[in-house]
Amino acid sequence: MSVRRRASRPLTVGGRSVDPGTTLEFQLKISEYYTTSPVNVPVTVIRGREDGPVVFLVAAIHGDELNGVEIVRRSLVGISHDRIRGALICVPVVNRFGFLNRSRYLPDRRDLNRSFPGSTRGPAASRVAAAVFREIVSPATAGVDFHTAAFGRANLPHLRADMRDGTARRLARWFGAEIIVDGPGRRKSLRAASTAAGRPCIVYEAGETAKFQPRAIRKGLVGAYNVLAGLGMLDIPRREPRFQIVVRRADWVRADRGGIVDLRVKPGDLVYRGDTVGVITNPFGREVVSVTSHTTGVVLGTSTLPMVNPGDAVVHVGRLTRTLATVERHALMGASGRARIKIDF
Repeated sequence: MSVRRRASRPLTVGGRSVDPGTTLEFQLKISEYYTTSPVNVPVTVIRGREDGPVVFLVAAIHGDELNGVEIVRRSLVGISHDRIRGALICVPVVNRFGFLNRSRYLPDRRDLNRSFPGSTRGPAASRVAAAVFREIVSPATAGVDFHTAAFGRANLPHLRADMRDGTARRLARWFGAEIIVDGPGRRKSLRAASTAAGRPCIVYEAGETAKFQPRAIRKGLVGAYNVLAGLGMLDIPRREPRFQIVVRRADWVRADRGGIVDLRVKPGDLVYRGDTVGVITNPFGREVVSVTSHTTGVVLGTSTLPMVNPGDAVVHVGRLTRTLATVERHALMGASGRARIKIDF
């Protein structure tokens, strides 16, 4: 599937025609409050004079995941219609409800990223998803969706893509993340629905909720520019990572006992099968239980909450087999004495 699209063809975003060589800013109505006031999301469309793809950059589908908000904002500020081919559709905040309430969810507690492509006759989340999909995703040929870990977790900067799709695979490689997690994405996520609809989408995961984290933001911004350069939309050199591997499977190490967990690893650490990744202590006594990794790989994410119940996820490990030697070759010794990969920011 080609992502090429002639910019001279009519381009309509949010019901508005976008002329070549212009930047259009508008408010897209996705719903309304019970006061009947509209719920609008700001959209910026940057369209060059020359032929090229149409790419969407979106963030804050989960309203408390803020790193992507700044990545998309800097992208729309830093790119001019005078230097781009094709068109760029930028939506820094998709979930306006959650963003205002500092929440992951919509008011009905539904997850917008489990509602795509949506339905105009469905529940509230499905209707919001339908509006976003129709007005932002459908006019595009490809896209990048920016996320962080959920509340109480922290993620290593990495990319997620369905590497079976040729275009998604190229976008993922161009983005320049050291770690790419291969998979189709959760059912009814924007990534899965967009790729299935012929608009290949990749996801950048980095950091924690409710924060602006400069290193994660900088990495994501470079990745966005890398994708646009790879597609021929910008005449800039792509920045290549020192190494790049694809992780085919990732597993959670879970607590077997309740208590207070003291993690001994961080995102980016290398762990080996049988390694102790944390200890759980009884807050009312002296009992101590080790938490061990049941696989060898790189820590993609961890819990940031000290209280755990049996079955709670504490460490997310991306399995490494044939690529283990590559990662070990680029690993550095951390202050804890554990090898960890160095992410270029």
